[in-house]
Amino acid sequence: MTKHSSTKQDAAFGIVPILRKGSEYQFLLIQHHQGHWGFPKGHADPGESALETACREFVEETGIKDYQLLDETMFTESYTFSQKGTVVTKTVVYFPAWVQSEVVHCQEAEIRAYVWANYDRAMSQLTFEGGKRILTEVNEYLKAYKHTS
Repeated sequence: MTKHSSTKQDAAFGIVPILRKGSEYQFLLIQHHQGHWGFPKGHADPGESALETACREFVEETGIKDYQLLDETMFTESYTFSQKGTVVTKTVVYFPAWVQSEVVHCQEAEIRAYVWANYDRAMSQLTFEGGKRILTEVNEYLKAYKHTS
């Protein structure tokens, strides 16, 4: 008999925070306690929608309340990892949002550090390829958005 490892699905929802600085965009990256850099995100509470979860987690983790979602646009990444013998397939949905201030009040229980970074610095700071792909897609979206607004 062969032993099968179990599998599970996981979903999280987050915000890609964007600050306009003149003609440049700054992106807020957070460092999780595990050490990796990414965007603010978290799991849904019972009955919460994807967007409600993303917004709640963003405010909890960063203290930023003055923000505006770009529109209904979302960006999705999926990846697989192993956790205690279980293969986890995780999907994370991100909503881009304009923020009005650089002031961040990190939730110390979940966030080790944060940085506002332009696109190039953010690309080198992000730990995982999925986060880099999300940033690239958001940046391309912003270029198109700029020409239509």
